[in-house]
Amino acid sequence: MNDYRFQVNLGGMIEILSDHLYSSPDVYIRELLQNGVDAITARNVWEKETYGETCDMTQGTLVVEIEEGSRLVFTDNGQGLTQDEIHQFLAVIGESSKRNPGDGRIRTDYIGRFGIGLLSCFMVSDEIRMRTKSCKGASPVLEWQGKPDGTYTIRELSQAQGDELVGTQVFLEAKPGREVYFTEKVVRRLLTYYGMLLPFPILVRSHGREEQLNPIYLPWEGRKTNKQELLLFGQMMFEEQFMDCVLLRSEQGNVSGVAYIVKYPVLPSTKGNHRIYLKNMLLTEKGDNLVPDWAVFTKCIINATDLRPTASREGFYVDEVLEEAREAIEDALIDYIADMAENNRELFDAFFHIHRLTLMSLALATPKLFGLLVDYCEFETTRGTQSGYDLRSCGEPLVYAPTEAKYKQLSQLFFATDKLLINVSYVHSLELLVRLGQVYDLEVRPVDDWSVEDLMQDLTPDDQDETFAFLKAADRILKVYDCRAELKYFSPYNQPTFYMMDEKILLKRQIAASRSQADSMFFQMLDAFAAEIPSDTAAVLYFNYNNPLVKKLTAVEEETDLKLLIEILYVQALQIGGFVLHNNELGLLNRNILTLMERGLSDD
Repeated sequence: MNDYRFQVNLGGMIEILSDHLYSSPDVYIRELLQNGVDAITARNVWEKETYGETCDMTQGTLVVEIEEGSRLVFTDNGQGLTQDEIHQFLAVIGESSKRNPGDGRIRTDYIGRFGIGLLSCFMVSDEIRMRTKSCKGASPVLEWQGKPDGTYTIRELSQAQGDELVGTQVFLEAKPGREVYFTEKVVRRLLTYYGMLLPFPILVRSHGREEQLNPIYLPWEGRKTNKQELLLFGQMMFEEQFMDCVLLRSEQGNVSGVAYIVKYPVLPSTKGNHRIYLKNMLLTEKGDNLVPDWAVFTKCIINATDLRPTASREGFYVDEVLEEAREAIEDALIDYIADMAENNRELFDAFFHIHRLTLMSLALATPKLFGLLVDYCEFETTRGTQSGYDLRSCGEPLVYAPTEAKYKQLSQLFFATDKLLINVSYVHSLELLVRLGQVYDLEVRPVDDWSVEDLMQDLTPDDQDETFAFLKAADRILKVYDCRAELKYFSPYNQPTFYMMDEKILLKRQIAASRSQADSMFFQMLDAFAAEIPSDTAAVLYFNYNNPLVKKLTAVEEETDLKLLIEILYVQALQIGGFVLHNNELGLLNRNILTLMERGLSDD
């Protein structure tokens, strides 16, 4: 049996990199930075192993020279490569110089892992030319030239040609259509974007000037942190000012960073805009699986050392270490909110006012924070805006209207009798109210017909006898509208009627409204729906016997006049309750008012 070796089509591999693995040609700068940092790290490791603990570590430097719109030279003073290493690491896809020769594993102190980073340069250049000199012994200066067709050459240069280089230089010429990636503006932006946290200086040389871009330290590590300095750093990174910031740290994954609190409302569904780094190199702007989904009010700068990147180095593998790091970040944010509420009430009030919706969602999702946050959540009630603390301290059942229409219909009655009714039609209001009852053992229940009738009083026996004929006549008149009449005493006295319907009647009205506008082909279907509603279902029109108009109305004996007036009060009650009028009901009101006007004019 013969053994055969896979053949790799480099052109196809570059197409895969461009179209599937990397999100844009921008990453060629990231890969150059990454290889440079790893090369410096490798040189320091080699020197330490060769010369012992007392040797001076190489002061790493990354230099980027730009010829506007045409050429870029990237230089590092790392370990460089020998000729054998060039054949091994640049000619074999997937091989990496970061592997431990003992067990073949990628060392954890390197950023890169997969040995394909340099190929990303073919996304912007038709040729990669590299000069390199290994730090190991008297190695020559070598020049490697690679092309997208998979061919490459190696030649040895004189020391003069190599300028006594130790490390690596990569020369790139802009391919047609990619010139923008070789302009100073774009290169500086990408260097800052990907390499701001790198521990080695990044020097940019262009138009005869040289400038260092990065501070080469993490503002939140290595010394006493200064909140003002952290806020200024966040402002520089995200180009906006923040309300506050909180330090983040996890021993699992060796993760550290800062979460910045934004000063404007953010929708709970908003995707985060973060800066997530691996070994000081930008990995992604997405905080998926690391920053909690609910923390939309933050923009985070996080650096991880021991989390595993995906092949594209644009995210992390989801594993146990990542989950533990995420929990640590979540706990830090929860502790920050709790501490702010206890020790900085002014800041917390401003924070809660801006991020109310997000924090209401957080209260439901995080039992540890529910008791703290629910006290600040606000509810619309018949006693004005009430906080969660107000509701749990009021000492009476928490009765709620499940819809805006129901609340609008009932609120006047509850207000007039100083009874509490809560509008839970807003986002999270019902869930928060129910959880409030569970946590504090409170009675929480929806309003129903019995609750409404509790706000009314039955007539005295004498008044019942006096109005018996009126009530029978009103029932006859209202029957055509699937409604029956009741006489009660209730407040406010200046409200003559109150209309109450249950869900079945509401559905019946909606079916009738749809039928009036539907094509004939839908009549049978709508009629089938209506047939499922019990025939004895009826709404109630309550007449207020405290009201002077109603008292006079009960004395009207002429049924034609009574019908006219009751129908006007019926339609008025629908309007006051916020119910949608059918065309026939609006016409009924207009006709009856017109009849009254004509009678008045004729009497004159």
